[in-house]
Amino acid sequence: MKVVEKRDYIHSHLHLADARTIDQFYEVLRKEERLKATLSSRAKKSERDIQNGHVHSREELEKNLDNIGLE
Repeated sequence: MKVVEKRDYIHSHLHLADARTIDQFYEVLRKEERLKATLSSRAKKSERDIQNGHVHSREELEKNLDNIGLE
């Protein structure tokens, strides 16, 4: 079944769903929305870091990880 067909089915049967089903569906959609917002925010921050020259090579990162807790 294609996404459009699933959306149509959900839309046409939503009025039949009980409160528990609606609550579950609502929570899934909210979590997805928050995840998208979080990922978008991280991507924007990463882009700013790159533009500002705040980047490290893989070797630098590995060296920093190796030195954690050794001081």
